[in-house]
Formats: sequence, C-alpha cells, structure tokens
Amino acid sequence: MIYGTWKDLERYRGLYRSLDVLIDWSRDHDFRTLPVGSHPIDGERVYANVMEATTRDAADASFETHYRYMDVQVDVEGREAFQVAAGQTTPVAAYDEADDFELVDCADALSGDLDHGAFVLFMAGEPHKPTLLYGTDGPAPVRKICFKLIVDELF
Repeated sequence: MIYGTWKDLERYRGLYRSLDVLIDWSRDHDFRTLPVGSHPIDGERVYANVMEATTRDAADASFETHYRYMDVQVDVEGREAFQVAAGQTTPVAAYDEADDFELVDCADALSGDLDHGAFVLFMAGEPHKPTLLYGTDGPAPVRKICFKLIVDELF
C-alpha cells in the first residue's frame, strides 16, 4: 500500500509503468470532473471507475483482492475510511478471473482514511476494504474514483 496526498503523486514516478501513465494523464486532466462510469485512460491497462456509494461498517464487508490490477482510490466528494489486511486471510468467495475479484476475511487490519486530498494505492494481491465509515460520521455518501492500473507483468 502507498498512502499519500494527490499533490505528491509525482514522487512515485518510476515504480510502475501504469502508475506513470496515470501521473502523466493527471497533469492535463481534472479527475474531479469525470462523470460516474468507466473512463479509459490507456485502454484496459489504465482506466478510471467513477462511482457514488455509501460508506459502510467494516463488519459488514469482506476484504477484496485483485491480481491483475492495482487500485488507486481517491474521494471527490465526502470521505471514507479503509482497511488493509495485515495477517493470514481466509477465503470468502473464490477468485473470479473475469472480474479480477476475490473476497477474503482477516482478523488483523491496518486502517486509514481518504480525506483532504489523500489517495491510497492498493497493490495487486493486497486485500483491502474500501468505502468504510469515517470516524463517527455514520453511513454517508461518497463520490470516489478507483483508478485501475494493470500490473507491469501484463502491461
């Protein structure tokens, strides 16, 4: 996981080819203006999923894992918390190769939040729970973008 502020995204240049594509694209585009839906940036290698959701209690969600894509998540409106599994996981739902999606549970987790221009990059294979309740806010709407970045081996 990489956790930081969007204005500092450039410091991660050179780590992954698909991240470099996102960094270059973000210089000329304001991601906050994208409408809900999927938006190709570099075909299926880098794209943006803009969504509106409601934050949820961590106990009501499983960790999700992707193997072909990394996620860069940033909130456009509202705020949310997230968790990253920090220990042994147990499967909840088998890996769906077509959707690059697996659900697991884990007793131990690290927590963070997306607010004030923060982003999080979840690595491929890193179980994470996004769109969780922020502090004592209770369930609240959030407009967010999940940038999908293909792993270098598939670039």
